[in-house]
Amino acid sequence: MKITVIGAGGSVGSPAAFYLATQQLADEIVLIDYKKNLAKQHAMDLGTAVSAKGVSIRAGGYADLPGTDIVINAAGVPQGIIKDRLELLPPNADLIKSIAGEVKKHCPKAIIMTATNPADAMNYAMFLAGGFDRRQVLGYTINDSFRFREFIASAYDVEVSSVEGYCIGEHGSSQVLLFSSVRIDGQSLQVGEETKKSIYDKVPLILKGYEELKAGRTAGWSCAIGFEIMVRAVVEDTGALVPCSAIVDGEYGRKGFSMSVPAVLGRDGIKSIQEFSLAPDEEDKLELSTGILKQAARMVEKQILG
Repeated sequence: MKITVIGAGGSVGSPAAFYLATQQLADEIVLIDYKKNLAKQHAMDLGTAVSAKGVSIRAGGYADLPGTDIVINAAGVPQGIIKDRLELLPPNADLIKSIAGEVKKHCPKAIIMTATNPADAMNYAMFLAGGFDRRQVLGYTINDSFRFREFIASAYDVEVSSVEGYCIGEHGSSQVLLFSSVRIDGQSLQVGEETKKSIYDKVPLILKGYEELKAGRTAGWSCAIGFEIMVRAVVEDTGALVPCSAIVDGEYGRKGFSMSVPAVLGRDGIKSIQEFSLAPDEEDKLELSTGILKQAARMVEKQILG
């Protein structure tokens, strides 16, 4: 199994490469970054760290893509301080178009996982620019569900590990928290309106909290855990249900863009999309989120297709 990480020198790509290597989910990991010296430094250090695990780590370029089974794309333009991930759409769409061309040229059958923000729009850009099968392209959005489960656990004073719950729609301010999907120790839970509002009030504070620190990095450690879940599902063909952004073609009554959904993952990427029955208020929120995603998709189409 060969994994190539593009943008491997950044705060998402480098933790992902490290965790995937320590979990021995690949025989070979190639690190690509526009800062070639940084990619080489990471390869030297990480190579030593996992030298006893039978994983080959090396720095490379796009010419090293052939034979890649999974591409993790964490590349993005320097973002500065932002208020909304959609601010990153225009500059990152051009970057995605370039990367998609290289992947299509060198490893057209690879599963492609994109963390570049805005994740839904950039996953759609990858799909359009490369002409890939929609099952091949997965946008990274699982952090929304991680945080949702944290909020539920805090509200009900339980361990996060006991909580199940999913977010759908935009990986952004209009994300839809599926309270109807929440389970604690496998048991369904009726979440009160006051608790729902309290949790929704926290959503816009997540990005704001990261940005106000001006630390120059993003949620890399969370992404490392999430990528491990996604990659393991593909490598081991587990059929695990994983929240990720997917190109919808009728699921949830939507089509023609990418949005976060609970997807069944396996060796060929997305096996199927789980369609939960939505509560009326969840359907209303999804309609709002859909409007934002459609607008972003049209912007992508204009930029990618001309």
